[in-house]
Amino acid sequence: MTLLPVRFCRGLCLLAIVAAADLVPATSATADLLGHGPVFLLGYSPDEDASGAPQDLALIEAGWRWRFDGHQTVDDFFAKGHIDFSWAVEPAAGLVCGDAEAFEASVVPYVHFRPLGWESVVPWLEGGIGIAYTGLRNYGLGSRVTFSDNVGVGVSFGDGLRWSVGYRFRHLSHAGIFGSPNDGLNAHFLTLSVDL
Repeated sequence: MTLLPVRFCRGLCLLAIVAAADLVPATSATADLLGHGPVFLLGYSPDEDASGAPQDLALIEAGWRWRFDGHQTVDDFFAKGHIDFSWAVEPAAGLVCGDAEAFEASVVPYVHFRPLGWESVVPWLEGGIGIAYTGLRNYGLGSRVTFSDNVGVGVSFGDGLRWSVGYRFRHLSHAGIFGSPNDGLNAHFLTLSVDL
């Protein structure tokens, strides 16, 4: 008997979503590709293993980044503050070496902000949360599949601002979804990317 109100509410919500979708003007579902190209990451993690022993890990990763222009409404909002908004998707894979050895892979969508009006060297800020796989064991991660929380800063330069170099902080954890342990693992990266 308790399922009837739940099903009724779900149906009512679905009907409201469909009705609202009909009221919103149709827009293109495609995003303008701003660029794509390789990204290289060299990282270091001065973290601890599950027993609390200090561990030094080096991380070497490579991937591909697709950058897209933001939706017009979002672009217009940030342009009022002289900020350019774009977003990117970055799949990457690499190796962990040092006090432990493992394979890692991730797919992370990023939001990317940079000031408007700058020309030859342009600073940027970005952040993203995606999903990652890590082969690391005994680090208190609780799962090989984790969230990859990232924030980075850097500069773009060169002809058409094709080149970017930056710093990225990454935190891996499963947000308590898989119970305990969930110690997490932090890493610092130097990033280099180029739009082809």
